[in-house]
Amino acid sequence: MTYSEEHTIEAWKTFVNTGEVLTDKVRPDIAASWVRCKDSGLDPWSSDFEKENRTLLREKRERFAASLRSTAPVMQFLRSLLGANVSLMDGENFVFELFSPMVMYPRTYGTFMREEDVGTGNATLVAHNRKPVRIDGFEHYRAIAQCYSGVAAPYLNEEGRYYGAMNINSPFRRLPASALDLCVKGASLTAELYDAGERIPLVLSTTEFFKPLLALYEDPVVLLDRQGRILNANAAMRPYCNDWDEYALGTQSLNAYLGRSMTFKDVLKMGEGTNQPVKIPFRRGRSRSIHEALLVRCSWVEIDKVEPFMMLVFEDGVSAEAAEDGPAKKSSERKAAPRDTEVMPKGGNTVDYIGDSQEWKEIDRLVCKAAPIRTNVLLLGETGTGKEVVARAIHRRSGRPGPFVAVNCGALPRDLLAMELFGYEGGAFTGAREDGAIGKFEFADKGTIFLDEIGEMPIDMQVSLLRVLQESSVTKLGSNTSKTLDLRVVAATNQDIERMIAEKKFRSDLYYRLSMVEIRLPQLRKHASDIPLLVEYFNEQLSTQLNVPISPFPAETVKAFGAYSWPGNVRELRNMVERCLIMEGEGARVAVDTLPYYIQNAYSATGEPVTAFDASGSGSSSAKQRDAEEDARGRLKRAITESSGDFSEVAGRLGMTATELRDHIGQLGIKARIVLGDDDDTDDIAFRVRW
Repeated sequence: MTYSEEHTIEAWKTFVNTGEVLTDKVRPDIAASWVRCKDSGLDPWSSDFEKENRTLLREKRERFAASLRSTAPVMQFLRSLLGANVSLMDGENFVFELFSPMVMYPRTYGTFMREEDVGTGNATLVAHNRKPVRIDGFEHYRAIAQCYSGVAAPYLNEEGRYYGAMNINSPFRRLPASALDLCVKGASLTAELYDAGERIPLVLSTTEFFKPLLALYEDPVVLLDRQGRILNANAAMRPYCNDWDEYALGTQSLNAYLGRSMTFKDVLKMGEGTNQPVKIPFRRGRSRSIHEALLVRCSWVEIDKVEPFMMLVFEDGVSAEAAEDGPAKKSSERKAAPRDTEVMPKGGNTVDYIGDSQEWKEIDRLVCKAAPIRTNVLLLGETGTGKEVVARAIHRRSGRPGPFVAVNCGALPRDLLAMELFGYEGGAFTGAREDGAIGKFEFADKGTIFLDEIGEMPIDMQVSLLRVLQESSVTKLGSNTSKTLDLRVVAATNQDIERMIAEKKFRSDLYYRLSMVEIRLPQLRKHASDIPLLVEYFNEQLSTQLNVPISPFPAETVKAFGAYSWPGNVRELRNMVERCLIMEGEGARVAVDTLPYYIQNAYSATGEPVTAFDASGSGSSSAKQRDAEEDARGRLKRAITESSGDFSEVAGRLGMTATELRDHIGQLGIKARIVLGDDDDTDDIAFRVRW
């Protein structure tokens, strides 16, 4: 059974409010964990975390020193590949190793991950079920963890006894579909390194050891040495570096494939420390034309006793056509439009979609042109950019009398997809209904059929679809008679169709039939000026659904939304607005310091102050602001002094991460010197703060 995110949210709300389990809307393993959490008395709204046990952590790390040597290389590789936290637990679910892309992430390190304390999560469920698990969003029992996406793989001995697990968690974005397979393979590779013992540096002398992980990752990845020479790459990188492996190992430079006079050093400079995707141009084979990939992560992988290497992680990015348009305007240069300028169909009150940016106006122009004409349309864009919303707008504006029918081509097995699309005659196969069934094509006669995730359609099914498009007729399974249809097809995919055609995974003739009109939907970060309109729209819509008062979000909170990159696009923004309304009760109460810290961090990086002391924005006079800042300085100084300089403790008391605390100290202009000294009687370090 497939469980949608919307169903999971509904199931969680129902369970938290009534204790009832909606068995058809949430996975059984998740529901069972929720029940155990509730029975243990765990509050789903609690936000406390166990404090790091330094003494036990030191003992565990000494006891498992050999395991740490064998797991560290794989964990560092996975951290760089996924941009996520990778941790290691023992049989008691104590986290004794953590590699994080963040400077400081103290939440789980040196603590026990027990279900009765932290709720449903990948780290707790893997120990209970003793099998690989994945948990996303509202599957977590505690609301504070619902911004996370996590996977875990157990370590089991030959008798099936559980003795620990590897966890991967992302507080920033949903982990890719391959994350669970990567975690399982990663745990397997650590076992291989453990068996290698002292031979570990020899095993890791080349990057071939990591090739199974590269092969599992969907998007382009390339590994380079210090001089920018290619050491390894996955299959998704081949369209950009097509013949790199035809050269002797470590002799072909990335420079040979880059376009526009760009060099490896330029790529490093652009990618270093960025939290936004960066367009990198590549030459198309030997031609002068270019295509672009989005560089999303750029990091050195440093392994003990092994030469470090650079990992560049891309997303299949921007077409040559889009590349010629030049860089999009910064969101700060765009002027937010008033509410009444949202794009709406002419002469009606129905909102097809929200947006007043130049990017979205161009989408609307194409929709207006294509809608009245019975022509096939192909929608391209990342997940969450609104492809189905645009498809519905095309149908509504077309004036076609038939229904709008949506089919997800990636959600059904091949045989079920054929039955869904074409229907079948009675008795066509064992178990078929006696009177047969009408397929989606026939049901959409005189209307529009929306084929979502068309890139997932099996290649042999593509032949059948091509015939439907060519002949405007459909033949049911088990029948020899075709029926003529008045059908309009709108298809959509988030995949690189050109690459799929090159890899023989998608028929070129079908692509040309579907793409008579091709519309590329921009990522939300490319039309960030539409975020205020979207937030207002979702706020009104969701407040009514959730039965909470309708009040506008504070202007500073909307600004913070605009600073974040929204990898999940409009869908992620909608989910965030809903989460805020659930947690705070109404829009007006959603202050910046109530947002997930990764949004706060993105906002603070723009130069805007984000504090936990006064997020209301009140205090119009400069004197009042100075008084508030002085009060904040005093409280912060007292907290640091009382904790003997333990910044982790201070951050916990103030509800911040250590990184946020350092930023806050800088914003308040506080300068402190921490003097360290060994205590002769204990293993502890003495802290003295000098202002």
